[in-house]
Amino acid sequence: MVVPIEYDEVNDAAEGTSTVERAGRVGAVDLNGVLVVPMTFEDVGEFSGGLAYAARDGQYGFINPRGDAVIPLNYSSASTFRSGVAVVEQDGLFGAIDVKGNVLVPPQYEWVEGFGADGVSRVRKDGKVGLISPFGDLLVPLKYDHIGPFSDGLALVVEGKRCGYITSLGAVQIPFEYEAAEGVAQWGDFRNGLAEVQFAGKRCLINARNERVFPCVFADVGPATGTLVPVRKKTKWGYADRRGNVLFDNRYDLAWEMQNGYARVKSGELFGVIDSTGKEVVPARYQELSSNDHGLWIARLAQGTGLLHRDGREALPFIYEAVTVVRADLVRVSRNDRLAYVRLGDGRVIWKEEGFDAP
Repeated sequence: MVVPIEYDEVNDAAEGTSTVERAGRVGAVDLNGVLVVPMTFEDVGEFSGGLAYAARDGQYGFINPRGDAVIPLNYSSASTFRSGVAVVEQDGLFGAIDVKGNVLVPPQYEWVEGFGADGVSRVRKDGKVGLISPFGDLLVPLKYDHIGPFSDGLALVVEGKRCGYITSLGAVQIPFEYEAAEGVAQWGDFRNGLAEVQFAGKRCLINARNERVFPCVFADVGPATGTLVPVRKKTKWGYADRRGNVLFDNRYDLAWEMQNGYARVKSGELFGVIDSTGKEVVPARYQELSSNDHGLWIARLAQGTGLLHRDGREALPFIYEAVTVVRADLVRVSRNDRLAYVRLGDGRVIWKEEGFDAP
C-alpha cells in the first residue's frame, strides 16, 4: 500500500481502503494512496461488506467506498457491520440495523454489544442484562446482573449471589449452584474448556459438563492455559497439573498462567520463570520480566536491561536502558537516550545514533 506523506494518521486497510485523517477531517484512500472518500467527515470507520460508518455535523450513518451516504446520517453513533448487522444509537438508546438501513432492533436498550459469529448479542435495559437475536427476539430475559462473553459455547450468568452458565440459545447448561464471589465477571468465563468457580467459599475448576476437574479446596485458581495451572491454598501460590494434583504449593507470592510451556513467578519483589515440569529455569532474581512473541524474556537487573532465552540463557547483556524485540533476530536498544539496533546472532550493532556509545 502506498500512501502519500500528507496525513496525520493512516489506519490499517480493510477491504482495500484505509481511513486517513488530516487537521481534524477524515476520509479514505485506496491501496494506491488515491483519495476515494473525500476529507469531509468527522469520523469514518472500517469498511465491512462495502459499508463504513461515517459522521458529519455530529450525526452518523453509513457510506460506500466512494463516500456516498448509503444509509442516512441520522444516528448519534454507529458501529462497524458484523455479520450484516450494525449497532446504532438514537436519542441515547441503542438498537441495530441491517445493510439496507432497515431497523432490526428498535433503539430501546442502554447497551447493545453487537452480533458475532454466534448470532446473539448481550443487551442491557434498566440495569439488567439479557440476550437478543439479530431480529430483536429476546432469547434470555432481562433479569440478570451479568452475562459474560460466550467461550466454548457457554457464557457465565450472574443473578444476585449465585451464578451458572447458559448456551447461546438461553438454555441453562450449568445450574446456578455456584457463588458469585467478588470479581467473578473477570475470572469466571470458560477458557480452554474449563471455568473457575466458587463453592462453599473455595475455588475449583469445572468442565462444560459441570464435572469438577479440580476439587473445591483452593483460595484461588489461575487460568488453565498449559500443562500446569497456578493455584493458591493460603497466602502463596503453587502449581497443579490439569487433573488437580498439586505439584507444589505455598512457594511464590504471585504465579502467572503458562504460555508456550513457561510461566512467570514472583518471589518477594523479584521475578523468575518455571517450565512445564515446575523447574525454575530462570531464577527469581530479576526486577522486571516480560515475555514477547519471539521466545525471549525482556529482563531488568540493577545494572540495566537485557534479554534471556526461554530457558534462562542470556541472549543480550544487561547494559541497556530499554530493549524492544523487533523480530526473532533483531532488537532495538537504548542507551544515553540514543537508539541502536543489535543483531542477536552475533551481538553486532548494525546501526546506532550518534552518542549511543558515550561513557
